[in-house]
Amino acid sequence: MAPRQLMVDTFYAGMRELTDKIKSMGLAYRILSFGLVVLAAAFLMAGRWDLSVAVGVGAVLGWVLLEPARTTWAVLVVAFTIPVTINFGYPTNPSYSLLLLLFLLAVWGRLLRAERDGWRRNVILAALLLPLSGLLSGMVHWHGVKPIAVGLAPLACVGVLCWHVVEEARHDRQLIIRIARTLTWLSVPVAVFAKYQTLSLSWPIFDQFAYHWTYTSAFDATRAVGISGHPIIYGSFAMAMALVALTIRGRFWYVPFTANLVGLVLSGTRSAWVGTVLALTLWLLFRWRKVSLRGMGSAILITAVAFAIVAVKAPGFSSSSSSTSPGPVWFAGTPTASVPAPASEPPAAQSPTPATPAATPSHGDSVDVAGSRISDPLESASASARFTRISVVWDGITQDWSTVLFGNGPESNVRYLEKVGIGDGEAQVFDNTYLTFWYNYGLLGLACLLAILLVLYWRFRSLTARILLVGIAAQVFFFDAWLWLGAVAVFVLAVALSDADNTSESTRPTSVFVPGRRRPEQESELTR
Repeated sequence: MAPRQLMVDTFYAGMRELTDKIKSMGLAYRILSFGLVVLAAAFLMAGRWDLSVAVGVGAVLGWVLLEPARTTWAVLVVAFTIPVTINFGYPTNPSYSLLLLLFLLAVWGRLLRAERDGWRRNVILAALLLPLSGLLSGMVHWHGVKPIAVGLAPLACVGVLCWHVVEEARHDRQLIIRIARTLTWLSVPVAVFAKYQTLSLSWPIFDQFAYHWTYTSAFDATRAVGISGHPIIYGSFAMAMALVALTIRGRFWYVPFTANLVGLVLSGTRSAWVGTVLALTLWLLFRWRKVSLRGMGSAILITAVAFAIVAVKAPGFSSSSSSTSPGPVWFAGTPTASVPAPASEPPAAQSPTPATPAATPSHGDSVDVAGSRISDPLESASASARFTRISVVWDGITQDWSTVLFGNGPESNVRYLEKVGIGDGEAQVFDNTYLTFWYNYGLLGLACLLAILLVLYWRFRSLTARILLVGIAAQVFFFDAWLWLGAVAVFVLAVALSDADNTSESTRPTSVFVPGRRRPEQESELTR
């Protein structure tokens, strides 16, 4: 059959399927759908595009809430694709607004399933462990109810999200695999967009709609942000999608894998590079017996193609044609470009001052930019800033025995950075998830966090889940992750994939390699 005829047949088959679905809907649903379409069109014709979009979003949200499987799709798609550097008119901090949305979606999904599947007590307790440890710290070092509520809300939301995706993976193992594969293919156009950002030295959309100048290309236009709004978070996304594409191995897996290798380099995110190297090392330890000349040749070819894409300089782009100005702030009630981002916001881009944006090399020199990120890493301003922050955090932790054991209380890092601050001109964050957790919640809280990571690694059945966990656990050593949904989503995806394996591998954790031990004859889909 000719390709053109095949495309036509596929189109008509899709239209017939859509028509059948519409016919199968009840009369009330059809009337409601028609009414929403008319309402959205009316708002659009009246020039109120914001209300038209709100109607569309509400309709999609209502459709999502009809099935728990759809909530799982919505949770991961929203977490990976909606940046928290843009404020779409949220009533509060974008990170908290989106976390609340994901929390409600996950709770609703659990309520839809609970009557039939029941409630697993051990999973619920695991989801609540970190908030409970934080609550203990807040009771020992009391600063009021508000810091406890604000500080523990992200931990509770992430716990409920993990509980939801674990239960959905138990109900339908292939659902999470389908979502993961879809996300890897979504990452391909994102990588193309990232390449355009480094060629044009601008971040389209983000430059115009970011609610603070540090989330624009004025920070450093030579680093790509994809659709994440920040190069560090795009690095997390590219790292996760590359690892998923490599291990799940759908059709043409090398396309998203190569695209995300390109994205990793273009993001200039060294923490993601470290996480990727550690994850790939672990993958090779599990797969070393299957290394072949063909595999080595494929790896060399993929690396060469990725390098060529990174190095290419398209004609027609020039640094003078692009603007690194942050552009207007379109959303009422958001901070202006002259107002510094609050310390409780997601960490701002590390740039000296608004008056002195980072210097940008000549356009298209992505290889040189990446090389500069790894040359003398311990002598860079970023490394010096992190050493300074480690010293500050450690002094706060070791004030006395109570701060070592119970920390300083929820949101203590925010209070310190707002009242005292770190006077080095860099972003007002501690830039280390583990030390920040210890500073706020004490050694007991940190022990709970590390215990969860270790237990999850030991119990994960899927190699994909294990290397994702190792990658993100290594990366968050270099920045505070809790209010960055894109980074948290990598952890949630790893948890979701933990049980998304076939029956033959689901009865025990993946064994660590021991020389001389025979590998299982039957492999799961995730380790092929």
